[in-house]
Amino acid sequence: MKSSRFSQFNTILSLLLLLLNVNQHAFAEGADESACEVKQIQVGFDGLYKIGRWVPVTVELTTTAPIELQLSVVSLSPDGNSTEVPSDVYRFPKPGTYQLYSQFKTGLLDSPLKIRLRDIGTQAILHEYSYSPQSTQNQFTGIGLKQSVELWAIIGKTSGFDPIEPAGLDSIDKKLNQFTTLISDQSFLPETDYGYDSLDSLILDSDYTVSAEKNRAIQNWVANGGHLVLCVGQDLEKYQKSEFSKWVPVKVLGENKVRELSSLELFAAVRSRIRGVATASQIEINSGEVLASSLNGPILVRVPFGLGVVTFLALDLNTSPLVNWEGLENLCVKLATRKKQPVAANEQEAALGKRLSQTGISELETQLFHSQQNFPQAERSSHWWVMSLILIYLLLIGPLDYFLVHRILKKPHITWVTFPSMVLIAAVWGVATAQNDNGRSLQSTQLNLVDYDVSEGQLRGRFYLSLYSPETRRYQIDVQSSIPVQDEKRKLVPTQICWNGLPETTFAGMYRSAEGTMSAPAYEFSPQSKSIVNLPILKWGTKSLLAEWTQKQPELFSSNLTGNSLSRLSGTFTNRLTVPLKEWVLAYGNRIYLPLVDPEHLEDSFIPPNQNWDITSPNITSRNIKGYLTRSVSRRLPKQGQNTASVVTEQTDYDAFSKDVYDILKMLTFHEMSGGYGYTGLSNISAEQLDFSEQLRLGRAVLFARLDTPLSQASLDNKKLDQTNQSAYIRVVIPVTKSTKIQYELPSLKEKDNPPNDQQDPPAGSDNK
Repeated sequence: MKSSRFSQFNTILSLLLLLLNVNQHAFAEGADESACEVKQIQVGFDGLYKIGRWVPVTVELTTTAPIELQLSVVSLSPDGNSTEVPSDVYRFPKPGTYQLYSQFKTGLLDSPLKIRLRDIGTQAILHEYSYSPQSTQNQFTGIGLKQSVELWAIIGKTSGFDPIEPAGLDSIDKKLNQFTTLISDQSFLPETDYGYDSLDSLILDSDYTVSAEKNRAIQNWVANGGHLVLCVGQDLEKYQKSEFSKWVPVKVLGENKVRELSSLELFAAVRSRIRGVATASQIEINSGEVLASSLNGPILVRVPFGLGVVTFLALDLNTSPLVNWEGLENLCVKLATRKKQPVAANEQEAALGKRLSQTGISELETQLFHSQQNFPQAERSSHWWVMSLILIYLLLIGPLDYFLVHRILKKPHITWVTFPSMVLIAAVWGVATAQNDNGRSLQSTQLNLVDYDVSEGQLRGRFYLSLYSPETRRYQIDVQSSIPVQDEKRKLVPTQICWNGLPETTFAGMYRSAEGTMSAPAYEFSPQSKSIVNLPILKWGTKSLLAEWTQKQPELFSSNLTGNSLSRLSGTFTNRLTVPLKEWVLAYGNRIYLPLVDPEHLEDSFIPPNQNWDITSPNITSRNIKGYLTRSVSRRLPKQGQNTASVVTEQTDYDAFSKDVYDILKMLTFHEMSGGYGYTGLSNISAEQLDFSEQLRLGRAVLFARLDTPLSQASLDNKKLDQTNQSAYIRVVIPVTKSTKIQYELPSLKEKDNPPNDQQDPPAGSDNK
């Protein structure tokens, strides 16, 4: 009997050992490093990228056997957490040469990076490559730049641009205002529009052979706020056959010979003459601005496309007469620079903004960040109150305790009882007060900001989520977004979520160096950053997250607006959402339109859904946009003994510490129109693509309004988050037909027809005003 049982046990043990050996053999086969060999790694654009922006990563490899791989990038968040962003799973059924693509964000300057290739079957890391700014044995290059730096990329060699050499990246001066990179191999172009997030401008001249898939990524990037520069001269036929000609909003009618190029010299701000005859494409635009023209028509235009811009030059930079022109470099800088102000001025603004560095606010994005840190149930005491309590505590355990035991009780030895008692009472009171003031429940603030372009039907959404945790724990976070339309089932939009960082040099800012950063708990993202897994939050701590999404959604709004040279609008606008637009303002040219609000009939000032709304309604007034944004007040001061008077205009100082989201977003939308840094004292470099002042210059109207319905739903550990403290705003870019009618009516010169404006116009701001 015992022998039989021993035999059975021996058989079972043998089977287990055999099974274990088979599993180990399979594991060893799956984890064989020789199954793939990495040939090249490309991070960003020639190794350069911007922190706080999505960065493309492409790995080229060869395989010797069928394999399933996943590419992931490990970097640091602004808090010092190690984060890992995996790609989709790549399945290679046979040996060959392939490319893997992914994208990530890094939150600190000089952040170390790790690139991992993981076998899906065994989850083993087959290859790991690292980069560290302090190391001399890096396996690839990944240099992070501040968001204030201009980063341009050219496809193919282009005269006038001086791209950096990849071999000299380790010795570059990171304090430069501008860097140009060369994309010589188009296979390394990003596959998604988020991959171009680090770029300020993408320049093409003569080389338009971008594949349809990657051309679609460029198109989506421009439609979501990017800047594309196209130079089309002699290679007109090649351009007409390319994918770019199908969507770029510039009509190319043919070729012509151009002799007069003085306007191009003026645009480049150089005195050098362009000598010779140029072959140029004949172009025509329906909207936008003409930057330079010849006798045969425009030769340089800047036109809107979606929420972005296309700059189109009807000449080639690589051919005569521009290729030998002394002012070519100046022209190239002007072409690639999208900002109205030069790069140096923006850098100066960033330096001057440090006068608020004690509070950590030098950017509008930072002010918006702090506006989301208000949690109603966490009533924390001010710093002055805490300092006062510390002073009172020191007085109690010091002079007062001494006076009590020596002067009143006259028993010094009692201090062995009084002193510990005071310490214990203070500790118990502090713990109880902390529990009461900091709250015992999870809290959140949520902000939706949605941009929509009527002409292209392009949607761009941002969801700011700030979490406050009553305990130290990890969370899994998912976000789903949708649009309030007439459909019975609202379609969910794919959303990418990541941390949200401060564009500052202060604590928890992205402009700090990663050196000396304390190690913090690591967490991961799901493939393509659809969700966050194991996000660590300390007790009574906060985390700020940012979710982004884009979608093509035609006919959410329709318009028939016409404007003249005096920025006067006429026509109708239709809102096809299921909710009204509240607290709206509409900007066009140098004027802003706003409703006359009756507190007893607020609904009359809304833009209702599914109705033609007329901009010429008597309930709508208008005024100068800069005066409105700066809350200027003009007063007429009569001079003693004279019939004349002087007019004095006073501006209201901008409050950089305000947490009114409506005012912050309105200023962010029209920051340049308000006077920019000169008025607010804050730069807008980090959120420059959210400033729609450029759209106004290009002849479009911009509507800014509040929505009552939430657009994004966050889930924590598969439980929907409360949306009580959520606000939503929408900004609509509207095409405007330029009127050619002559304005015959002149303003009256009689004083009674032009009363002095002694008070501000009624603000169309938030309800608490």
